[in-house]
Amino acid sequence: MDIDFRLLGPVEARYRGQSVDLGSRKQRLVLAILALEAGRVVPLDRLIDLIWSSTPPRAARNTVQALVSRLRAAFRAAGCADEVIEHRGSGYALAVDPITVDAHHFQALTARARKADKAQAVGLYDAATALWRGEALVDVAPADLRERLCSGLDEARWAAVEDRVDAQLHLGDGRELLGELIELVAAHPLRQRLVGQLMQVLHRQGRASDALKCYRQLRVRLAEEFGLDPSPELARLQTAILRADPSPVMSGPSPALERPRPATLPHAVRGFVGREHQLARLDEATVSSGPTNIWVITGTAGVGKSALAVHWAHRSRPAFPDGQLHLDLRGFTPRQRPLTAAEALTQLLRDLGNDPRAIPPDQEGQLALYRSTLADRRILLLLDNARDAEQVIPLIPSAGTVLITSRQRLGDLVAQSGAYPLALDVLPASDALALLGHVLGPAAVAAEPQAAADLAGLCGYLPLALRVAAAAVAATPEPRIASVVADLRRGDPLSDLVLDGADSSVVQSALTLSYQALPDRQRRLFRLLGVMIGGTFSAEAVSVVSGLAPLDARRQLRGLAAAHLIEPHPDDRYGFHDLLRRFAAARLAVEEPAGRRNEAQRALLDFLLRRADAAGRQLMPHFLRLPRVAVADEAVATTETALSWLDCEWPNLMAAIEDTAAHGPQSYAWQLADALRAYFHHRGHRTAWHATALTALRAAQSAGDCHAQAAMRLSAALACVNSGRYAEAREHLVDALAGDLAQGWPAGESAALNNLSAVHQRLGNPAEAVSCSQRSLAYYQRVSNLDGIAMSLANLGFANWQLGRLEEARDHFSAALDQSERAGARYSTAVLLVDLGNVHRDLGDHPAAARCYTDALAANRQLGYRYGEAAALAGQALLRTTSGPSAEALRDAEAAVQVIGLVGDEGTQAWTRTCLGQVYLRNDQPDAAIEQHRAALETARRTSYLWCQADALAGLAEAQARLDRHGAARAYAEQALALARQAGYRLIAERAGRVLTTGASAGGQGPG
Repeated sequence: MDIDFRLLGPVEARYRGQSVDLGSRKQRLVLAILALEAGRVVPLDRLIDLIWSSTPPRAARNTVQALVSRLRAAFRAAGCADEVIEHRGSGYALAVDPITVDAHHFQALTARARKADKAQAVGLYDAATALWRGEALVDVAPADLRERLCSGLDEARWAAVEDRVDAQLHLGDGRELLGELIELVAAHPLRQRLVGQLMQVLHRQGRASDALKCYRQLRVRLAEEFGLDPSPELARLQTAILRADPSPVMSGPSPALERPRPATLPHAVRGFVGREHQLARLDEATVSSGPTNIWVITGTAGVGKSALAVHWAHRSRPAFPDGQLHLDLRGFTPRQRPLTAAEALTQLLRDLGNDPRAIPPDQEGQLALYRSTLADRRILLLLDNARDAEQVIPLIPSAGTVLITSRQRLGDLVAQSGAYPLALDVLPASDALALLGHVLGPAAVAAEPQAAADLAGLCGYLPLALRVAAAAVAATPEPRIASVVADLRRGDPLSDLVLDGADSSVVQSALTLSYQALPDRQRRLFRLLGVMIGGTFSAEAVSVVSGLAPLDARRQLRGLAAAHLIEPHPDDRYGFHDLLRRFAAARLAVEEPAGRRNEAQRALLDFLLRRADAAGRQLMPHFLRLPRVAVADEAVATTETALSWLDCEWPNLMAAIEDTAAHGPQSYAWQLADALRAYFHHRGHRTAWHATALTALRAAQSAGDCHAQAAMRLSAALACVNSGRYAEAREHLVDALAGDLAQGWPAGESAALNNLSAVHQRLGNPAEAVSCSQRSLAYYQRVSNLDGIAMSLANLGFANWQLGRLEEARDHFSAALDQSERAGARYSTAVLLVDLGNVHRDLGDHPAAARCYTDALAANRQLGYRYGEAAALAGQALLRTTSGPSAEALRDAEAAVQVIGLVGDEGTQAWTRTCLGQVYLRNDQPDAAIEQHRAALETARRTSYLWCQADALAGLAEAQARLDRHGAARAYAEQALALARQAGYRLIAERAGRVLTTGASAGGQGPG
């Protein structure tokens, strides 16, 4: 068939070189949709959804049929005798080789180019990009529809351009690319790879300052629009240019920082049978040339939606070399609210290898990071148990394959995203019998064929009911299908359970039959599992709830798994299907007295609280904790053990906090939130931390517990500090100290004062910070609390350092270090060594400073405390430049910026950049210094970190003065001096004053 189709620009078709008159815009749109899926069936419903963005007309089906008929006539009129558009099943297909469609031809050429050598690749990429005559579908699709149909193609187009540029840069210096790259970056200013390529070419032409300007413009735009920094690869390129590397390249991530290949799929269902048609349709996702392949698998509860999705995902793993992600959205999970889009994004970003500290707190920032993380990666995303389209739509990436399971049809999602609906009905009779054969053995089914057929029918051919009923047959002393069929026909007069979302009579009968077939002890254990909260649960927790010995509990759980009433998971854990969880809770309510139910619930909550508290004390022993009712001591031996347990259980602990906050006992909500604080701080789960603290705060307010309210405000404040939200942190701390919230709990009041001191240091009020620390110190000295004394003294030292009272700062830090060492507070000791080193450096006692930094680096690295390590590296770098330029200092300062970038503490990130700026200046690289001070200033202003603002402004003044730009130097110095005088920053004021007095400065010695 001598025909070709053009979609990469205005939509056209040519037969034997002659243009085909395709008629109206709607006709051309129909052809374009079919051509994008050339050779594959496009369902009629999808065509309707795509053609009419709003409510389609009543005659939509007839209209589509008429449009297709006219297109067929147009091809016949052009002389094409073959049937170009075929009616297949429930839709239409363009019956041509996909290579005749320019969009598919483009992708084939780029695939060849990626495997070719550099010289051949340039030619192939040129041929591929030459196929584009403008925006794809430009004359037939409005912007929103183009985004749905062509976003992946658009991304592939610019990726091909970037790949071709890379190949040309490899072959030469790229001089001929300069004009093209300037135009490309102007048109696509946020494409970081293009910006990096332009930076490389500019630097090779001796225009390093212009290259750095490109980086600075991108960084400002990313920060303003998304709250993000440039990629690590681009940051490394910038550093190489600053260091005058003759041939910098935009390298990929270093091996140490390589993101893991996610593999979070649940275990595949054993003995999966049937669904061949649905599996074949899903297989189309692995060969589709479209941008994002989205499948919405819907059906009633227990019909096997998740089983189908997980089974297909496992068998298709080779098609997704960059990983497979699974997320339970908890759309219909009992006793748990559905995940919000922000919570889901946070979880997915963690699973994709992002450090929790680097995940933005707002959904817009999370979305930007999510999209950039998934860019150019072939990943399968399985979103299980979705509640509605609103929950799912933000999670859809711009490219890849997405499977969504839900009991709802999600029509809005299908309409908005062009997703393929895949509705599941019950199994055909033959597949139902095959499933019974897998569980019971083929011989058992062959021996009682009629009874097996009756059992399948009585189970409504639902996979869940079939597995449970078959397990009941297998559990009888003399397995006979006919006897179980008789029991099912008699029904269960004891139960009035209603299972929403399923055929309650069918599932109810099967579950009841299997439940009654259990031994008494297993029945009791199963119904007690109705108190479990969260996702999966451990055998250890079940032992506590049931009162069984651990080995006995494991044996009973294995029996319940064999009966298909619970599901085994890795690491000695188990889970429920939603219907089975409801069934267990219902049996518990019917068969156990209220006292026993409450006893089981409290046993679970006490276990979670006891273990979480012990683990948190191992992680952060110096953290203040709420007084609580004493429970049996439970030590956690090591930090690794504590983290391992909390990594598994923290989603369940959060679910328990939400459940008890809403339904009681409410005291567990704030006690559990208090116990989790150390883990959140250690792992950097800032968004979850803040949300949990606020949930528990509302519970404390509802219960009228003042001390709990104060503790939760303390927790929320620390979460805000770690997120760079200092003003919000101050509000929480002021509220905690207001009224009578902390009265009668002096330890809580003193902790709030200490934290408020730290916040005042960030917000530019060191004098008030001193006042808060003095008040807290008086209390801690009165009760001989060494940890509290050390923290109060440390805050006094830091505030005095800011004020330029160096001797007082040294004395306070020295006393704090002594108290911290006596208390065995390792984290405090490690950070105090840095603080003391900084003051010794600024006093000119360089040998003492060097000893402090050496000890601090060793201590912080042993603890894995990146904040302290970064601070020590930055301080040591400034020390090394006191005697002149130093390459070692530059390495230390650059390492400090990289290390703190892994933590995500924006305040410390700004401070390390001001240190790097000073080191660059002392190494006679004023342009590089200006770059760092500007970056620090942007971050400090965004977070209201006044000290770093003043420090960065003074650094900019010094660097501009070094370049003899006296007007700019004076402007920056005046701003720095105004802020420094306002807050009392003596050392920064002196630096700014020197610039104003002399007109130039080689760099001042200050707090960094």
